[in-house]
Amino acid sequence: MLCPMNKYLSVSLLEEEKTSSGVLVPDDFKANTNAYSLAKIIKCHKASSLKPGMKIIVPTHMVEQVKLFGENYNLVLENHVLGCFED
Repeated sequence: MLCPMNKYLSVSLLEEEKTSSGVLVPDDFKANTNAYSLAKIIKCHKASSLKPGMKIIVPTHMVEQVKLFGENYNLVLENHVLGCFED
């Protein structure tokens, strides 16, 4: 398991539920992506005030995707966390 350091958080991005709209669009159409993502913290650096399991809001473009040993990891700096999401 990846152990984040230097204010990085290991996160999993939570997918939004998508419903079928019934609208036909061309195959090469790209919908606007959301500027912000909801993520769940998997593991924190040692000095973090955040805890694993928390849901956080981060700018989508600040999530770094790293592939090591066949595994994909999503990392984000703690400084880029905009807030926590509570159900």
